[in-house]
Amino acid sequence: MLYLVIGLFVAVAVGALFKQKQKPSGAQAGDAAAQGTEAPGGKESEAAAGKGAEVPSGGSLPTLHEDIAPLDPVLAAKPISSPNAVASATYSTAAPAGEESPYAYSASEPKTKGKASATLLRWCGRSNSIQVSDFVVLSPVTYWSNGPSSTEEPCCIDITLPVEFPEEGAALPADGAPSYREMTPLQRGIYLTWLAGGRIQPPFHLCYPSIWLYGLERRAMADRLDLGLCISEAFCMLPLMRWENVLDTFIRFITWMAVKIWLPEDELLALCKKLLTVPEELLGMLLGSYANSMLPLPSAVAFTLMRTSAKLKEAAFGSEAPQIAHSNDLLQQFTPLYKTACSGGLILEKPKTSVTLSYTPTNPTLASQKEAAGGTVELPNFFEDLKPFQRLVNVWKDFVATLTPPRPETAAEALEERPDFEGFITSLRPEGSDDPLLSTLGALGDLMKLDRAEEKVHGRFRKDMVDMAQVEGYQILPNLGISGRDYRWEDRVLFLPLELGTALSQDYYTAAFLLEFLCSLTGAREQRVFEPLRQRLNDYFTLSTEDNFRLEAQRWLHLPAPHPPEHYGEFIQVWLQDEDRAVLRTFLIDCLSLFPDAQARADELKAAICAVLSIADDAPPPLEEQAPKERGDKILKILAPLFKI
Repeated sequence: MLYLVIGLFVAVAVGALFKQKQKPSGAQAGDAAAQGTEAPGGKESEAAAGKGAEVPSGGSLPTLHEDIAPLDPVLAAKPISSPNAVASATYSTAAPAGEESPYAYSASEPKTKGKASATLLRWCGRSNSIQVSDFVVLSPVTYWSNGPSSTEEPCCIDITLPVEFPEEGAALPADGAPSYREMTPLQRGIYLTWLAGGRIQPPFHLCYPSIWLYGLERRAMADRLDLGLCISEAFCMLPLMRWENVLDTFIRFITWMAVKIWLPEDELLALCKKLLTVPEELLGMLLGSYANSMLPLPSAVAFTLMRTSAKLKEAAFGSEAPQIAHSNDLLQQFTPLYKTACSGGLILEKPKTSVTLSYTPTNPTLASQKEAAGGTVELPNFFEDLKPFQRLVNVWKDFVATLTPPRPETAAEALEERPDFEGFITSLRPEGSDDPLLSTLGALGDLMKLDRAEEKVHGRFRKDMVDMAQVEGYQILPNLGISGRDYRWEDRVLFLPLELGTALSQDYYTAAFLLEFLCSLTGAREQRVFEPLRQRLNDYFTLSTEDNFRLEAQRWLHLPAPHPPEHYGEFIQVWLQDEDRAVLRTFLIDCLSLFPDAQARADELKAAICAVLSIADDAPPPLEEQAPKERGDKILKILAPLFKI
């Protein structure tokens, strides 16, 4: 018993001594952890912490210490080469979503302590909104920032920039800007109003859809996110594009996206229904699943192919191939002819050659980024050899013949049973076309049974033509009432719808004549030359939206210019005095100062203007003395007396 008591006493004493030796070290480590200072032990303690585990004295579970590493975006879809990828083409990122997070734009570098983070470029998609002052834009589908973005991006909506929203009835600026930052406050207001309206109205200027497309390109090609969203949003924009170059850009972007996500057949057909001509790459995708499958080409695919393929339409009708819009009724008429002639349907083999498709972003900040170029894709080339489609081409010839009966040689012959102006318009307009109607003064003279014995068209005849067209709800271009100008029966004219009783302003008449004159002076042959000239006239004259539509339609007449500059100079010299022609010379030189080739052709254009107006080639007065509207008013007073009808 004595030995047992002695043993217990020794055990308690040894335990107390051991506990007393451990206590100072544990307390010191705990204090260091609480105050954020280095504990004794120096590098050895650092090494222990670096291993990620530290055992507290209280005996609780170890605490892990590690820095959060930035995460790259993760593709939450099937491989992009899969035909079914579009069904799951949604993307996500595991990065935090806080405004000050370095991962808000997929950054790969951690934040630097002690320095203010750069303003981030943020994406605002279909389910989000942007607030600019008190104005809220829902579903803008573009990028934004709260100040100058650290990532250069023309489409970025900087919410700190001033905005001026347009007032009802106020004149809108006719010029554009290359980026949101370079827009004027009023242009930003117009752009934001268009976005807030859901982008369902035609944009006022081509710069607005172009800048918006920059965002889709960055999202799809640089960030590689939301491909399905980008193609669907661009597709919805197609019916609103009235500028051919912008429309072509959207079609190229949609084509590239469709190939990248391998758009399903039903969605490809839905896209093709909206277009009169479809790129060969999209048609190749449509045909690809049937090649070597021994499956007959469905009538809907065959109908779409012949209606939209430029090469197949040319093979059937040459350069005069009719443009036919999609129609379910026409498809039903086409189907029995096609199945009978092709024994149930055309069987295709996979072609031996391929075509390479690539896409270069229009966004200028992506042009130098190789990863944003998207690379190239090879697709079967079904249209190098058209022999496999010969039976289909023959069917299309017979089918179109039933839709478009033989046209008479002259308009007068077409009106034997319907001698009225509406019949005149109907007989000359191509089937299914919404384009302005082009004709000649001679064709209209035949309709009205006018005497065409003389080469020139008398003023009384021209007045009768204008009066009849106005009663029928049409305007004739060019202006047939310019004093001193010669008109001939072979001159082309354009018929535009005009609401009965609409009075066209002198500003419009003056701008229309000057646009025609400028096209002749510059030798304009392309839309890229015509459009800046048309927009430039808005700086000088008060033109409504309808006036601009009428001026834009003049490209059908003046590309290429039908008359040389001397044609206009002859009657200008007769009707205008020297001082008025000097003012007109100065005006034309100023108007052409923003012409695309102005610097290279400045001397040539100036000499041509002086020669046509028969005015001395001396230095014009400084242009800064008058505002553009003031110069426009002065020209208006000079030219207005020329317009009689």
